[in-house]
Amino acid sequence: MTLENVFAEVFAIPASSVHDTLELRQISSWDSMSHMVLISRIEEVFNMQLTGDEIADLSNVGDARAALRSRDLIS
Repeated sequence: MTLENVFAEVFAIPASSVHDTLELRQISSWDSMSHMVLISRIEEVFNMQLTGDEIADLSNVGDARAALRSRDLIS
């Protein structure tokens, strides 16, 4: 599963609309609860744990991608 698919699944949006600059404020269903669902799903799919700082700072798709790249989980 790709990061785009994770975002699409959690927020019920087309994967084709998921890009690095897609921000929290652009997704009407992205609230504090769905943020935690997103975090859990990313950690589950990519078999890793985000740090507290990464979770707090995650405000767009690019932030999630950067966290995964820093661990060499995606290219």
